[in-house]
Amino acid sequence: MESRSFHPGRYILIAAVIWTLLVAGLFAKDILRLKETINDLATSEAKVHLKKDHAIRLWATSHGGVYVPATEKTPPNPYLSQIPDRSGSTASGKSLTLVNPEYMIRQVYEMETSPDAARGHITSLDPIRAENSADPWETEALQAFEHGVEEVHAITNIDGRPCLRMMRPMVTEAGCLKCHAAQGYRLGDIRGGISVSIPLSLLDAIFRRNVLTFSLAHGALWILGLLG
Repeated sequence: MESRSFHPGRYILIAAVIWTLLVAGLFAKDILRLKETINDLATSEAKVHLKKDHAIRLWATSHGGVYVPATEKTPPNPYLSQIPDRSGSTASGKSLTLVNPEYMIRQVYEMETSPDAARGHITSLDPIRAENSADPWETEALQAFEHGVEEVHAITNIDGRPCLRMMRPMVTEAGCLKCHAAQGYRLGDIRGGISVSIPLSLLDAIFRRNVLTFSLAHGALWILGLLG
C-alpha cells in the first residue's frame, strides 16, 4: 500500500485559522455587548431626567404655577398676559411674576452650561411660544403620540454631536387649562411632548477605552493560542 505523507504545517494552519475565527468572534461579541451596555446607560439617564421633569411639571401644575420675584433673568412671561393674576407683589411691595411649569423647566435647563449636560425641551405641534416649536425629529415623535405611542427614543446628531434623544407625551391636566384652555385643549388631550437629549461624548470615551482594553486582551489570548 502507498503510505500517505504527514504534513503538520497544514494542520497547524487549519488550527490557526479556526483559533483566529474563534477569538475574532469572541471579540465581536464582547464589543457588541459593550455597545449595548453604553446605550442602556444613556437610556437609563434619559429616563431619570424625564421622570424628574415630569415630577417638576406635575408639582408646578398642581399649584397653578409658582410666583417668583420678577427679575431681568425671570421677567413676566408675555405668553401668560391673558391670565389676570400673572403679576403680583409681596406685602413689602416686591414684584412677583407667575412662572408656569414650562417656563420653570426651561430655566432649569438653561442653568446647565456644560456641553456634556443633558438638555430638555418642551414642545408642541401648536406652540404658544415660537422657541417651543418642534424640530423634525420631535415632530415625528409628536405625530406618533397622536397614534398611541408612549415613548420615542433614538441616537441622532445635534450640532454635529451624537446624542441619545428620548421623548414622552404631555397629557393635558386640570392645571394645564389655566394657560392652554384658549387653544382648545381638553382634559386628557395630548398637548405636546417633553424631550431630553443626552450627549454621548463621555460614554463614547468610555466605550473607546474599553475597546482598547478588549483588543489587547483578545490579542494576547490569540497569540497564546497560536503559540500553543
